Amino acid sequence: NVFCGDDFDSWKRTFLRALSSKNKVGFVDGKVAQPEADSPLLPYWQRCNDLVASWILNSLHKDISGSVLYCNTAAEMWEELVERFGQSNKAKLFQVKKELSGISQGDSDIATYYTRAKKIWDEFAAVDDMPKCTCNKCECGINVGLMKYAQQQNMIHFLMGLNDSYTSVRGSLLMMNPLPSLSQTYSLLIQEERQRQVRNAGQFLSDTASSFTAGAGASKPPFQSSQRRTEGRRPFCDHCKKPGHTVDRCYKLHGYPTKQQQVKPKGSKYANNAWSLENQAEDSTQAVTQSSTLQLPGLDVDQSKQLLQFLANLQASKQSTQESHGHPTLQDSASVHMAGPFSEEASGTW
Repeated sequence: NVFCGDDFDSWKRTFLRALSSKNKVGFVDGKVAQPEADSPLLPYWQRCNDLVASWILNSLHKDISGSVLYCNTAAEMWEELVERFGQSNKAKLFQVKKELSGISQGDSDIATYYTRAKKIWDEFAAVDDMPKCTCNKCECGINVGLMKYAQQQNMIHFLMGLNDSYTSVRGSLLMMNPLPSLSQTYSLLIQEERQRQVRNAGQFLSDTASSFTAGAGASKPPFQSSQRRTEGRRPFCDHCKKPGHTVDRCYKLHGYPTKQQQVKPKGSKYANNAWSLENQAEDSTQAVTQSSTLQLPGLDVDQSKQLLQFLANLQASKQSTQESHGHPTLQDSASVHMAGPFSEEASGTW
């Protein structure tokens, strides 16, 4: 990592660890002093010193590296960086404590929030002057107790920074006796977060399916049975509530026909049409006969009878013309079948 002037303690800790892996820490802390001018180890020391100095320069920003470029040794270069950017423990402790008191989850997930808090806890532990037993003969376990106390305080700060949606989980953790460790608390919160994500995903799919079904139902026309569709095309009687005829032909309203009227002459459908026309003519004649006793205003009985007979014949003629339009009559059909291709109308050259 290139040091740009911020967070010097983190860069310093990282760089010292890299030097330790190469066994070169003594060149920056002054423990490996420069040999005498006539010493045969001077060339080897100079080569290692230049190697460490080049590592320091390559890990600094160009504006900062230019200010330490003319230092003679790596130790001088390191000391100048510590004096310029290093803070006292008290100032660093104040800064870390302030960050720790204002940390909260916000829009971050549990993992990101824990990582950010863990970094501040480690910085606080590095600059904190907490007393420790150094006699190496302690039997009361004060160091272990202090470590547990620090972890408990970190867990309290971690729970305080959680969002309000974790209030119930936070209360359950604080009610546990003994209190769970920081690692156990993090594990439980991660499991709770994953369960909420699964529930939210299921609720989203359910809402989407409901919306889709509602939209499809709104665009689909209402269901109609085949019987109703059939009744819409066929005649329907409003009196007996049955399809197949209208109210003016309902037997229940006008009476059932006699046996003579029910017998239909044999033949094709044209014969049926002719039979229906004959029935209509008979009905008209019967209607005139029944109304023969009627006398219209301004006319005598004979004149009224003649007028009614004329109107009945006219109505029967119109109905016969409409029903037989486009269909041959019974006599025409019989003549065509009997004559066949030998008739004048069939051949045209007879």
